[in-house]
Amino acid sequence: MRHMPRVIHVPPKDFDPSLLEEPAEILRKGGVVAFPTETVYGIGAVAKLPDAVARLSELKRRPEGKPFSYHLSDVSQVEEIAGAVPPMARKLLDRYCPGPITLVLPAGAGAERRDVGVRVPANEIARKLIALVGSPLLVPSANPSGEPPAISADEVIRYFGDELDAVVDGGTVLLKQASTVVKVDEQGYQVLREGIITREMVHQIFEGRRFLFVCTGNTCRSPMAEALFRKLLAEKLGKSADDLSELGYRILSAGTFAMKGARASEHAVEALRRRGCDLTLHRSHPLTLELLEEVDRVCAMGHANYEVVEILLGDLPPESRPRLEMLREEGFSDPVGGDLAEYLECAAEIEKALVRLLPR
Repeated sequence: MRHMPRVIHVPPKDFDPSLLEEPAEILRKGGVVAFPTETVYGIGAVAKLPDAVARLSELKRRPEGKPFSYHLSDVSQVEEIAGAVPPMARKLLDRYCPGPITLVLPAGAGAERRDVGVRVPANEIARKLIALVGSPLLVPSANPSGEPPAISADEVIRYFGDELDAVVDGGTVLLKQASTVVKVDEQGYQVLREGIITREMVHQIFEGRRFLFVCTGNTCRSPMAEALFRKLLAEKLGKSADDLSELGYRILSAGTFAMKGARASEHAVEALRRRGCDLTLHRSHPLTLELLEEVDRVCAMGHANYEVVEILLGDLPPESRPRLEMLREEGFSDPVGGDLAEYLECAAEIEKALVRLLPR
């Protein structure tokens, strides 16, 4: 039968910070203390105290080579641990920190490991405790390997008993599931573990939700890209295409020299019919500044289209400009005037290129 560790009861909100002085002192002296975050309970040890970290590893029976993540009291401390923060990671920090997300970032110069996990919990008890300690903590979830994370102090005690020096009882946690873990470096991002912040939410932060595909006449390449992307995205999300707008997506196409109201070419309609898309209701739209202001991301189908969009974007203030890129570096040959085989080949190439735009 497990014995009781020291239990410090702290109200979830509007608490007296002095209630946390005792567990903070235990941590400063090399102890291990369990406390609530908004996701699950964690067990903390001061990162700069090797004996405390070794004890934490023993408690968690953590395999050698699998590091713990740092928990910080403020977002401004992330660069002290990780060094230079990649721009993509900065977007997640701005949107979700403090909050239920752990970022795996390139470690700073001289670090023993290539990557380091950092998290700034939203829970007031957790942040205040870390601040009182005055040093970053290493904090894994409070559960033995193979068991679900503890969501209350009672569960922590049942798991570890007096193997812990103290438990801060802040009640049952709010979210009751582990944080989302996202690895970010200069090459891109990868969702390593999905939590309440979903893969789709991460994808929206990086890629935006309003896409515009641009070709010349808006009767061949860009409407095929629009329809194919809508189909692929719906399949990826496990939704119907009609549900995408409710999720905040807007997928459009336009032409740099398009007339308004022209139908998609006959071969484009047939090529996409064979891929499960319907272009019969498509009507062409000319590219306008107003349309560019309404989207997050513009994918050009050819280099000439890219150049026209780039010129138009110069008339918009920087904060209103969408991201501009080639859908495929070499672009796509315009199949207008070609036979059905050329359209089928173009559609296949476009579909292949669209995959990189999907949530990972």
